[in-house]
Amino acid sequence: MIALVTGSVGPAGFVLSAVPVYLATGFVVGALTWRFLPSSVPYYSAVAALVTVVGNYLAGTAVWLLLAPVYGYEVLNPYVGADPPTSLTEFLGAFFELYPLTVLTVVVWTIWIAVPLSLAFSYVYERSRSGE
Repeated sequence: MIALVTGSVGPAGFVLSAVPVYLATGFVVGALTWRFLPSSVPYYSAVAALVTVVGNYLAGTAVWLLLAPVYGYEVLNPYVGADPPTSLTEFLGAFFELYPLTVLTVVVWTIWIAVPLSLAFSYVYERSRSGE
């Protein structure tokens, strides 16, 4: 566990640190989607599932990048070979520089499992709500 917190486990540490973040943001985004998406939307379950996946990618990546300095991951420092960001402005600049590429990377690595799982959970939840 110490290796994970210090970031010394390499790529496995990045993946393992992202899992709890994406699970938590996925739950929050899913709950908000089911609460606020109008039920008059055609194919409600499928649309809710896809909105949840997209929202989770955006929110989860933002939270994970904001937490990354806590873990001290060197790979998330765009100032390789220079001093890490010391001011809020430098940190936000680094965040917005990394955010689009990080979202794309996460999507490419996980889309094959995120969409089917979200559709399955959406279907089960919709059936449980309708009492079937």
